[in-house]
Amino acid sequence: MGSTTSIGKAPDSSELLTSERREGAEAQAAEIRHLSKPFWATVVIGAASLMAFVTFLAQSLDRNSIEASEQVFTAVLDDRAERLSDITLEYGYWDDSVENLVDELDMNWVEKTFVNYMQEELQIEGLHLIDGSGRAKLHVVEGQIAKADLLSRYGQAVTGLIEEARKGPGNAPPLPATGFVGDLSGLYLASAVLLTTYTASDVDITTDHVLVFAQPVDEATLSTLAEKYRLPNLHLSSQPPAFWQSALTIETRDKTLLGYFVWSPKLPGFSLLPLLAFGLLVVYMSMYLSARLFFQRATETVRALEEAKFQADKAKELLSNQARSDPLTGLGNRRYLDKEISELQNVVADEGHALLYVDLDHFKKINDTFGHDVGDKVLRHVADALRALANSGEGVARLGGDEFVMVFGNARREKVLSAGRTILERLGEPLDLDGRICRYGASVGIAFSNNPSELLRQADVALYSAKRQGRGQMAVYSAELLALNKHLIKTSA
Repeated sequence: MGSTTSIGKAPDSSELLTSERREGAEAQAAEIRHLSKPFWATVVIGAASLMAFVTFLAQSLDRNSIEASEQVFTAVLDDRAERLSDITLEYGYWDDSVENLVDELDMNWVEKTFVNYMQEELQIEGLHLIDGSGRAKLHVVEGQIAKADLLSRYGQAVTGLIEEARKGPGNAPPLPATGFVGDLSGLYLASAVLLTTYTASDVDITTDHVLVFAQPVDEATLSTLAEKYRLPNLHLSSQPPAFWQSALTIETRDKTLLGYFVWSPKLPGFSLLPLLAFGLLVVYMSMYLSARLFFQRATETVRALEEAKFQADKAKELLSNQARSDPLTGLGNRRYLDKEISELQNVVADEGHALLYVDLDHFKKINDTFGHDVGDKVLRHVADALRALANSGEGVARLGGDEFVMVFGNARREKVLSAGRTILERLGEPLDLDGRICRYGASVGIAFSNNPSELLRQADVALYSAKRQGRGQMAVYSAELLALNKHLIKTSA
């Protein structure tokens, strides 16, 4: 037969090319997939490493934020304790206090000095006087003379403060004992001092009475501090803080734990983590951009923390200045005067140093006649007059009551004497206060010395001599004057 049978057929060239291309494409895809594994591993490792670094940095920022806020609050508490100690010392180291609280309890004086002033002006809620036998002699609570139980109000810690105040050096400037008392339901910052007199003689005289001041640490106080120093949710707690919170322990002077100050500071790292995580989930570049944003914000946060620290330092300096100033007149107080005299030790003065001691005459009569408000205006008027006389480098201070001093670092004798005469002249003029004519005067004692530590004592001797001459007089210290005063004191005794 002439027919043939087809057993097979050769493949077409186009089909062979297509198959080769398919196989090559698969091989390239496999190679790309193979090469992409280390790339994606690198991306994942890089992202994880960056996330770990960011997390560590965020925790560091949060830790720094917590520590910075704790440093700020520690400085605030230290300043409040120091301020209360200074106030306690001012009233405990004062002749008028000894005269009206120890020698004889003058309730009129207590009313004028403490009841109408302490709580409103100084935020002191409790004032207590303890005699030598440990018996409470006087209580002023929340602006009222009242009965009070110290142990039930302040706990056993107040006894420790009183005992520590009694352990201070005898016949020397007293040392206040300050610390926390009470409990979390009624927490107080208290300060105790042994009443001491210093101007009645040439030496300090210690009494057996202890004066205690107490400031409440309540919700209103904590709210004010929280707003002023950026301490969110500041409160008292019996439990230690959580890891995201800041805290300071509340301890008595004998290290008894009362609880904790706890607050929730701003945590910049924690607030930024969600943004960074979102960036990592988008793309690696977005993660990179988010990281840059993080560092930018971190820098801003550090700057904000530095600014907060700077503001805290300014607040501390302000509080320190307030602790050295008289709240009524704005002049320096006894602490300021001690610092001025101490600094004179390092000043070489060609003509020596001088101190001018001023004591108002008949001031008590003004208080008794017109009241303490007018008396305070007179004191501010006197302060303005002395401040106007002072030049650069000359300090002016109020020691308490109606006593003022001027310190001259490089004293020309005639200039100091002229200042004393001017003071006698100006303060001897009647003062018209809203139609009320206040007549008073001043006595002035002046001391010149190359030894600054002797100035106050010598000026005090001169002041005593001036007042002995009949008030409205001026006297300058001399060795003969000291001998005469000692003779008069012995004769009167």
